[in-house]
This record gives sequence, structure tokens and C-alpha cells, in this order.
Amino acid sequence: MKKKILLSLLIAGLLVGTANIPVEVSHAASKQSLDKINRELAEIRKKKEDQRKQMKQTEQSIAQVQKQIKNLNTELMQIDLRRNEAQSKLDKLEKQMEETTLKAAQAQDELDEAKDRVAKRETLLKTRVKSMYERGTVSYLDVLLGSSDFGDFLTRMEGLQLILAQDTRILEDNLRDKATIETKKKEIDHQLTVYAGMYDEAEALKADLDSQFKKSQVIVAELNKQEKKMEADLAEAGELLVQFTKQESAKYAEQVRAMSASSSGYKGGRLALPIADGAFRFSSGFGVRKDPFTGKSAGHNGLDMAAPKGTTIMAAASGIVTYAGYYNGFGNTVMIKHSDEITTLYAHIREGGIKVSVGQRVNVGQKIAEVGSTGRSTGNHLHFTVYKNDVAVNPLPYLK
Repeated sequence: MKKKILLSLLIAGLLVGTANIPVEVSHAASKQSLDKINRELAEIRKKKEDQRKQMKQTEQSIAQVQKQIKNLNTELMQIDLRRNEAQSKLDKLEKQMEETTLKAAQAQDELDEAKDRVAKRETLLKTRVKSMYERGTVSYLDVLLGSSDFGDFLTRMEGLQLILAQDTRILEDNLRDKATIETKKKEIDHQLTVYAGMYDEAEALKADLDSQFKKSQVIVAELNKQEKKMEADLAEAGELLVQFTKQESAKYAEQVRAMSASSSGYKGGRLALPIADGAFRFSSGFGVRKDPFTGKSAGHNGLDMAAPKGTTIMAAASGIVTYAGYYNGFGNTVMIKHSDEITTLYAHIREGGIKVSVGQRVNVGQKIAEVGSTGRSTGNHLHFTVYKNDVAVNPLPYLK
């Protein structure tokens, strides 16, 4: 978007310049008319400068929004990674809970079996107590004293010991099974409680991350919307700047007409040589030629005049300087507007070789620069272009 705006400005503005210096007025020109033009030019320049500032602010705002979007997208990626981690944790806990629930079911079966054993033992003991009750109260001592002889006594003693040992074992088994039941139940309940708590925490974290992710997505969408709006505003401001540039160009043309009315400036006739005759040689003509850099056929919109570095470059006709500075492949460049139709361009000027400034009135033959090899150049020479109605034409028919 920015490149398109800049390209439009260059196409519309390169041929007219960005003057910020009051023009030098010929004593023969109508001072009142030129003063009016200068005032109008000053107003246009102010509008252009204000427009540039506004565009710069918009560009800065776009850059800030783009930075926010970039940071939020990074944050979204991090949140998404954490969401995946939380979901993996939930899946793992869910699997652990399923396994624990299965173990709990198995343990419950074992508990049920233990309960059955306890119940059977308790039934056995109750049956024994009931039998003793139905037969009357008979103590172990009565059983021993009722022996017929010592052998019978020993037999009865051994029997009582077996009964006591069995009863003791039954009671111990009951106590152990009951303890096992309680321990296993507590362990399983505790494990399930722990897993449930961990699952709730992970689920809450996942829900929080989902909420953050959705909010960030909404913010990114809003920022994208703002960015598009500002880019549209920037494009609109760029178009307005182009209009101001065209207005400025028209005012320059008025200046040229006003000053040309009583001066010896260019009036549509031939142009003077920009380098003194005999001080140069034509090294490349206008039209299709072999590009010195790529070796391929390419268009060439001017004449190349080879000359030693520092050779004087002169204005081909009187006019107003509309551009004086570095311009991409042209290197150091000067442009002069001579009439509504005609503008000339002087390129590849040496470093520090520009001798005029934007807005300056120059006369035919006046020194404006010195030959060099800046920009896209393979040696010291002047690239000279003639623009008619902003279109490059062959300079040869215009030269004296």
C-alpha cells in the first residue's frame, strides 16, 4: 500500500518538485501577479506539508497496530500451546481416573468377598454361642473337671485348645479383613478425590486459556479492522497529496508563463546543449538499447553525454528548478520546468555537484551542476531527458 502511494507521488511529483524557497522574480515580470502566485504556492506547500505530517502519523499508527498484532499473534501461539498442554493433561487424568475406577471396581469385588468371609465367620461364631446357650452355661473348667480320667482330661484339654485357637483365628481374620476393607476403601476414595481435584484444576485452567484465546482473537480482529481503516485513510491522504502536487505543478507553470512573458526564457523553441560543444561525446541515444548492467535490451529515456568528472552542466533553457537531490537510479538529479509542456532532467551529477536549489529561477546557459557517476551509472556522464507533458521524448530534435 505504502509503495503504491509513494510511486504515485513520484510519478506526479518528480516533474514538479517540492519547492520550499520563494522563487526569484524577474524584474520584467508582473510583480503583483507573481506575488499572488507565490502566496498560492505557499498555501499549497503548507497543505502538502500538513498532509505529509498526517500521513507520517498514520504510518506510525499503522506500525504500532502491526506491532500489537504481531505481539498478540505471538501471545495467541503461546496460549494455544498451553491449551494443548492443558488438554493433554486432562486426557491423561481422564485415563488415570478410568484406570483407578477400574481398580476401584476390582477392589470392590475383593471387598465384597472379604465382607462375605466376615459374615460367614460371624455366623459360625453366633452358631457356636447359640449352641452353648441352648445347652446351658458350660465353662471350659466344667469340661475339664468332667473328665473320667487323666487321659480323658488331656484329650479334653487338647480339644479346648483347638477350639480356642480356631476362635482366635476367626477373630483375627475378621479384624484383618475389616482393616483391609477400610484401608483399601480409604486409599481408593483418596486417589479418586486427588484425581478429581487435579482434573477440576486442569479443566479450569483450560477454560481460562480458552477464554483468553477468544478474547485475544477478538482484539486481533479489531486491530486488523483498524489497520485496514488506517491504510484506506493513508491511501486517501496519498491521493490528496498527489492532487496538491498537481496544483503545485500548475502554479509552477503559471510562474513560468508570468516570467517568460518578458524574459528570454524557453518559449517552445530549441534547447541549448547542457554541456559545452566539444566538451562531451554522445555515448548512448534515446530509445531501446543494450542495458550496460544486464546486457538485455531495455528502453532508455534520454541522451547520455560522456564527459570528465566535474565538467559544467548548464540549464538548457530558462526556467524554475523543481527538483534538486538524489533520486534512485538517476543518482544526484536536477529538474527544471521551462513551460507548461517542457521539463528537462539532468542526472548522475557528482557528489556535491548540484549548484542550484528547488524553487530557484535559472537562465539558459547558467551552471546548475557538474558531471559525475552517481546512481545506476558505469562512468562519468550526463543523462539528459526532455519531458513533454510529463512524457519522456527524444531530446535530439530539441537541441540546437
